[in-house]
Amino acid sequence: MKKIMLFAAVLLTAGYASAQVSYQLGFIATAEESTTSIGAISTTSKNNYSGFMVGADYNINLAGGLNVAPGLEMEFSLDKRTDALNNDIKYKEFDLLVPVDFNYGFDLGQALKLYVFAGPTFDLGLMSKIEDNDQFDHGKKRFDILLGPGVWVDINDLIRVKAGYKWGMLDLFDNDNTTWKRNRLTLSVGYIF
Repeated sequence: MKKIMLFAAVLLTAGYASAQVSYQLGFIATAEESTTSIGAISTTSKNNYSGFMVGADYNINLAGGLNVAPGLEMEFSLDKRTDALNNDIKYKEFDLLVPVDFNYGFDLGQALKLYVFAGPTFDLGLMSKIEDNDQFDHGKKRFDILLGPGVWVDINDLIRVKAGYKWGMLDLFDNDNTTWKRNRLTLSVGYIF
């Protein structure tokens, strides 16, 4: 038992010694698609909106150029539009996300390093409100899992420029006749410690 605990401590220490913490601020663009089926009739609607994110991650070296970057992000989105019946629709969303991105780094010279990443992001919706003529829709589920790839570039081990796209895996609507899925593009700039 002591040997196992010593081995675990060595692995953790090695990971922490080569870990990088980064803080990011960025732009998010979200694309939602809902499909409602009643009998043989099916209708699909799409919605695009944007917002901003703040986050931090901790990139831990596993072996060679292979790393894992668990993180924590907060995202806030707003949208306002008028529908076909001239009704005003307002949308607000606030989410807490936990990305776990496995990544591999490539040196591009002395000042640049390119990383490609992929992994899951666990999304907990803290607040989601759709207001349609003062009627609120509370049928949206609060939890989603997103999967997808991305890239980032580290400049002088100080600045990180990152882009990623993730697809929502779960149906977000609490209705047997409707499926509602969400995909998200994120562009961010970060500072590395």
